[in-house]
Amino acid sequence: MHSISILAYDIATSFNLKMLQVAAAEWGTVVSKDPVIVLFADEQYVAIFDYGSVVFFNCDVTSAQEWIERLTPFASRMSRQQYSDSFTIHVGKMEGESSTEELYVPEFSLDVVKLVAVVLSRSVSLEYFESLVDRSLGQLEDAVEQLAQTGKLVGSRKTLIQQAGLALNIRHELAYNLGLLDDPDIVWEGGARMYELYARLSQTFDVRERVQILQRKMDIITKSSEFIIQRIQDRTLTWQEYAIIVLFILDLIVIYWVGAK
Repeated sequence: MHSISILAYDIATSFNLKMLQVAAAEWGTVVSKDPVIVLFADEQYVAIFDYGSVVFFNCDVTSAQEWIERLTPFASRMSRQQYSDSFTIHVGKMEGESSTEELYVPEFSLDVVKLVAVVLSRSVSLEYFESLVDRSLGQLEDAVEQLAQTGKLVGSRKTLIQQAGLALNIRHELAYNLGLLDDPDIVWEGGARMYELYARLSQTFDVRERVQILQRKMDIITKSSEFIIQRIQDRTLTWQEYAIIVLFILDLIVIYWVGAK
């Protein structure tokens, strides 16, 4: 039995896979086009996904960072913070249960690479969304709490709109990436063994449950954002009404002054 180390990173909003396919042919043997999977040495692979995640097989941290720099020109909006995870595949006799740290398989194949890469890339991508959603939820909760305590929104109109806009942007981006829940083609192409392995890994990393929790939090964020935007509009309307009143008073003063002359 031997072991294969795996590193997964979420580093960008998306990758241009079409451009990557051309460049990857110079880096090694392209064994898959979507995701782009490159075999660059014996049992050494890199899998690149369109939603911004990369998974390395038998690659140390230093080499992985070098690969990430190579992939940067093909990325859209590099993340300010990289989200990463590590994993180990034990190849040979089934000697233990799978966990979020290791997996036992009878043999190492391209199908196993694809399946493990899919699940780990989704898991690390969810870490990015979980962080964004928690941050956005915290900001909106502060605004709503201030409103409940004081009866008015605290903070500049621009800041409040930015907070609401961030929440809506996260929701749209997450909706775009809900393909994270779709069963990959390899599940159906690889037969019962691949389906069982996929089900085991997905359950281990709680992919579906984590997405459902994100969706529930996003529902709260959406309602809070809509409420704040409505309050901002109401507040803007109030100032418009004040402006009209001031102008009306000025008109009266001018009329009175002209009449007095």
